Parts: sequence; C-alpha cells; structure tokens
Amino acid sequence: MKRNGIMITGKKAFTLLEVVISITIFMIILIFMYKTLDDTKLSNSSFENHINKKDDVNHLYKIFAEDIAESKGKIDFLQDRDKNSLVIFKSNNSFHNAFYSNITYMVSSNNYLVRIESKDKFQKEKSTLEFYNNNYIDTLQKDIEKFIVVQKDDKVIFIIKQKDKEKIVFSTFIMEN
Repeated sequence: MKRNGIMITGKKAFTLLEVVISITIFMIILIFMYKTLDDTKLSNSSFENHINKKDDVNHLYKIFAEDIAESKGKIDFLQDRDKNSLVIFKSNNSFHNAFYSNITYMVSSNNYLVRIESKDKFQKEKSTLEFYNNNYIDTLQKDIEKFIVVQKDDKVIFIIKQKDKEKIVFSTFIMEN
C-alpha cells in the first residue's frame, strides 16, 4: 500500500524478540567494556605502586650517594646492640643547614632508618634530648629489620632489609679528598 509516495508495510514496530536480542547484545558489549575498564584500572594501579617504590629507592640512593661522595675525612662504621650499623662522618652535602656538616645514619629505637644532620659529632652514649631537639632528623625508611654498612676499597655498601620486603643494596663511591 502506498500513501503520498511512501510505502507502508504491515509491520509498525519491533517485535518483542528483536528488542530482547538487541538488549542482550548491548549487555554483552557493556560487560566486556566494563571488564576492560576494570583491568585497565588494576594495571594502572599496579604500575603506579611499582613506580612509587622505585622513586623511593632512587631517592634513598641519591641521599646516600651525595652524602658519601661529598664526605670529608674518615667515615666511622659502628654497630648498635641489634647489630645494625651506625655510620658517622662529615660531609659537605647538607639538606638543612650548611653549618651542620656531621651526618649520622642509624636505626632508631622504633625501627626507623634516620639521617641526623648535626653541628656536633653524634655520640650515642652521650647524646641528650637537647642534641635531638637542636639538630635535623630525617626519617628515610620505616620497619627496618637490618641496616648494614661496610666499606670495601673506594666503595661504601649499604644493605637495608625492611619487614616483609626484599633487601636493598646500594653501592656508592668515596671521592678522593
């Protein structure tokens, strides 16, 4: 049948079966799109965590390398009662105050790896509350199980083991004074 030049067929709408099939196809596509989005978010989150860990490690290495490279004089390697290293030396590298040239790396009583920048040389048995209040103390890492520092020839090797993590090894060079 033709009306005003337009062909009209007997079918005026979609059948129920056609609507159900199209909704089903749409839902299948939507599920795959959601799964793809979820996988992308998961991989991005994992990648971001990995990058943050690498940034933390690189930052720590940079601190060690700059301090040791700019060290002046003898580097003292001592041990505390838990067999963790206590490293004391003078360095031209300063983060806080150019007049505070004494650097100390140690594990605190709450298992933090700390860097102390002080005017006077650190002496563990003679340290007072005033010493800690008048100097700069930076927390470098938390949950330290082991902190070992040794010198081999012109290198200083830092070994750090954190709770539930793999140990990290840094090797830095001592510049000639």
